[in-house]
Amino acid sequence: MIRPEASDFLKRWGEVGIATAVTLAALWIVGLPNFSLNWLSVLLGAPLGVAGVVWVRVAVRRALSKTGEGQGKLFVEERRVLHVGSLANVQVNLDDATRIELFARGEVATLMVHTDDGPPVALPLGAEGADALFDALTGLPGMRMDALHARLAKARTGKGEMVTIWARPAAPNRSLGR
Repeated sequence: MIRPEASDFLKRWGEVGIATAVTLAALWIVGLPNFSLNWLSVLLGAPLGVAGVVWVRVAVRRALSKTGEGQGKLFVEERRVLHVGSLANVQVNLDDATRIELFARGEVATLMVHTDDGPPVALPLGAEGADALFDALTGLPGMRMDALHARLAKARTGKGEMVTIWARPAAPNRSLGR
């Protein structure tokens, strides 16, 4: 039987370990035999190594974004997000979002998605399925995921505050010049 703390650690950081092992195996393949860099080992290992480095970066971001236990479950289909919670179910289309704010305090983090046609929708980042939400957020024009993850890391040590992490860029003014 495994201790709960060890199980939680493996659930959070297991993907990072696997991605790191794949990357190291790719580097070992590139170095075969005796680090002579022959064409076959480079041809096989280099693409695997590049993919491994990208995978490690994504896995670390996912591990750092897991903020603890949240309420409910998030379902993400293309750009629509459905939050099924104990009190209510809410749905929002990220294409309709005008502004997204982050409220984070300690291990609890929530995204507030504002739209033109209703009140803001709260999406807890600790809910089951929040990983897919981060993938959907990357498609927003001008969204900087590095800034979001930096804010999450900073909020774990500070007091709770609401911070705008994304706002829809203004449409360019296209006059015909008459």
